[in-house]
Amino acid sequence: MRESTGKKYRDFQIPCDWMMDSGLIGQMKVSSLRLAKEYMKRVSKELQSSECWREDNLMLQGVRFAYRVHQFAGGFDAETIQAFEELKKVGLSSHK
Repeated sequence: MRESTGKKYRDFQIPCDWMMDSGLIGQMKVSSLRLAKEYMKRVSKELQSSECWREDNLMLQGVRFAYRVHQFAGGFDAETIQAFEELKKVGLSSHK
């Protein structure tokens, strides 16, 4: 939330702490990143298994979900970037 907007809300005594990055929205972003990281790890493991028969669909779902979380959270943290890179590596190796 922008500082000018926050000042206006405070001037009119409108509660706005929940909109700060340390509030509810920030917690949702962190939780979303954690979920994306775990989901991408799961997709990577599934793609590496020999039993995976829907590779393209699964990879597409993983990348779409990661993109949505990236947009919502305003980017990835280091751990989520690492999980995305692993997914990318597994995806590239499965198409060779």
